[in-house]
Amino acid sequence: MQSATRLTLLLCAAWAAALLYGEMGAYWAAHLSCSWPSASSSSPSPDNHVKIAVIADPQLMDSTSLGLPASSVALQAVELFTDLNMRRSFQSVILPFKPDVILFLGDHFDGGPYLSDEEWQESLFRFKHIFSMSEQRTNSHVPIYYLSGNHDIGYSGFHSVHPKVISRYEKEFGPRNYHFLSGEVDFVVVDAQTLDGGAKQSKERASTWEFIKTLSAGNESNPKVLLTHIPLYRPDNTPCGPHRSSPVINQRIHNAGMDQGIRYQNYLSKETSDLLLRLLKPDMTMTSVQLSTPLLLGQ
Repeated sequence: MQSATRLTLLLCAAWAAALLYGEMGAYWAAHLSCSWPSASSSSPSPDNHVKIAVIADPQLMDSTSLGLPASSVALQAVELFTDLNMRRSFQSVILPFKPDVILFLGDHFDGGPYLSDEEWQESLFRFKHIFSMSEQRTNSHVPIYYLSGNHDIGYSGFHSVHPKVISRYEKEFGPRNYHFLSGEVDFVVVDAQTLDGGAKQSKERASTWEFIKTLSAGNESNPKVLLTHIPLYRPDNTPCGPHRSSPVINQRIHNAGMDQGIRYQNYLSKETSDLLLRLLKPDMTMTSVQLSTPLLLGQ
């Protein structure tokens, strides 16, 4: 009897420890393992640098994620626990570092282009709750910038058939092409989903390239960071580094049809990438798609 009691207590203690670690300890461990990079010796003043928290691909789960019915209990449970995990990560790990700027690199939703207006609004409500700044009394006015991703608005082949996905995105998150100054660095946000496209995508494609060409003639005094959701071109068989899910990720571009735009791509074309770099001359580019390279130094 005593051995059974001890075993029961031991199992209860193990369960409680596992629960506490999952609910609190994992977030504390992540927080303690992170720190801001040290300022360079040439610019020790805090006024000479800005702290930016970058969040990429939260991809809030929805009815398109697992094929579960929109009103099913299973989907609601999945959404509850994944939302809870992201909210705790944001509140417990990111915000305590008091970033000066928060930057979302796209794919806020998972099935954004395919959701009905009602489902999209529901996902938007969840997104705002997960990444709410209202509980932060000291830094509730931190500027937040958004970059559109293919899971938010789709690719050019989708825009020509469903143009409303762009208008409803811009209504809530602002323009898809813009630039902002943070500290002494210029950030250029480009909607990469419209850069490579067919003739029927000419309106969106033309407006993006017009923005890029207009900006290319601007001030060159500050360092420039180019932000795109889709990474720039990489030659096939280029190693992705030790931290990727696959050692090599080659380019894939699927066209929707003759001059119908692009249905899928994981890298921008070589021609587009070369032109972007030549026009904007960024010192660094940062991208988001989780299946490809996340960071590329500008040339």
